[in-house]
Amino acid sequence: MAHEAHTETALIKACIKGNRKAQFSLYGQYKTYLYGICLRYAKSPQEAQDILQEGFFSILRDIKQFSGQSPLRAWMRKVMVNAALMHIRKHRKIEFSALEVDKLDHIHYSEDTFQIMDRANAVIHLIQQLPVSYQTVFNLRAMEGYSFREISQQLGANEATLRSHFLRARKQLQQILNKELNKNG
Repeated sequence: MAHEAHTETALIKACIKGNRKAQFSLYGQYKTYLYGICLRYAKSPQEAQDILQEGFFSILRDIKQFSGQSPLRAWMRKVMVNAALMHIRKHRKIEFSALEVDKLDHIHYSEDTFQIMDRANAVIHLIQQLPVSYQTVFNLRAMEGYSFREISQQLGANEATLRSHFLRARKQLQQILNKELNKNG
């Protein structure tokens, strides 16, 4: 464990100095983990790849700010979530005023959905189908563990509205999962 920490510290120092080999090594070690985070916020694998690139650029640019107070993985996750939120703000419109129930009711999956994809990928795919506001709030609350107050500060939306969007997203995901699992189970 001490050797891993020493190696990670050396890798961080090399990245700060702009060492391309170290930067590529850091990317190689964390790309799969970080891509999984991006997928939850994206609407497609291509968009997730864009978010990953934007976020990793931010990681390399800001790595000198990494204090070491938390694990590197946790810090990188936070930077990647922020990159995803910035991407959403730039490329999609998040509206919290109107509930988007009608859009959720039209999500349909064939009987093969859960057989073709493993369940984790199927769940990510379901999350990607949610309207942007539901998807974003669900990810920040359920996956990242942010409080509604923190989400409100991040997105500039009312806490009660965010709670409503989260509960509706969760309910819709539960309904779809139950329907699919009962069909295939």
